[in-house]
Amino acid sequence: MKKQLFIIGLCLVLGAVLVAGCLGGDDANNSSNNSSDNSSNNSTIDPSFVPPEPIEAPADTAMYRGNVTNIATANNTTTMTLAQVKGTNFGAATMKFVFDENSKMNFNISDLKNGQYVEVYYGAPASGTTNFSETQTVIVANVLRYAGQVVYNGEIVKVTPAVNASSTSYVGKIEVKLENKTTMIFNCDENTQFYLNMSKVKAGEQIDIYGSWIVQTSMPAQTSAYEIREYYSTGTTDNGSTVVASGNSSSSPDSPENNPAIHLPAE
Repeated sequence: MKKQLFIIGLCLVLGAVLVAGCLGGDDANNSSNNSSDNSSNNSTIDPSFVPPEPIEAPADTAMYRGNVTNIATANNTTTMTLAQVKGTNFGAATMKFVFDENSKMNFNISDLKNGQYVEVYYGAPASGTTNFSETQTVIVANVLRYAGQVVYNGEIVKVTPAVNASSTSYVGKIEVKLENKTTMIFNCDENTQFYLNMSKVKAGEQIDIYGSWIVQTSMPAQTSAYEIREYYSTGTTDNGSTVVASGNSSSSPDSPENNPAIHLPAE
């Protein structure tokens, strides 16, 4: 009899331990899931995001575009760090910006998230040389569509200029084999800005294009080109602030008209 009672008691104890273990496992899983969800929410890219209308930038300002990598607020001052995306060269691999009472934005700072693509216009120095390691003050900032929707890198297949086109006034089509191996035609018009000499580019050269996110599903696909730039393979110095860039020989990026870090208003 005592032996039977002992066995029954032992079974009850083991059963309680198993139940507690299952409940504890559920709690642990719930905790893990909640943490994962929170982390995911902070870094999720929403492809349906529609940015507000951009604010026009004043003349004689420098421009930088990049993905948001950090936003910090201290002592009522907000700073934002941007990192340029593959193929682009706006002077530095990363730049830090500060917002002040005169900064104009097409977004609420509290709504900005890491991974969003932002362009910033800031004061171009009189000397023409920017110290990219210094924090720059935002004059105008616009949140854009995600970089993956509007930044295109690839190899030129064919350039079809318009009649009487020149390197400074170029309207035509550029057929590009993108990095994902698909082919796309970029339509250029009088509003397209060129930061390289199109009369010197050759088939096979790499190119960076800032264009429309709307793609016409033709064969091959087509979209509009807003800016045509030399493709840059970039690296950084030890402090990570300065770009060491190598590009094609068809342009002179150091000249003011081709410097991708300088905003040239459309005439």
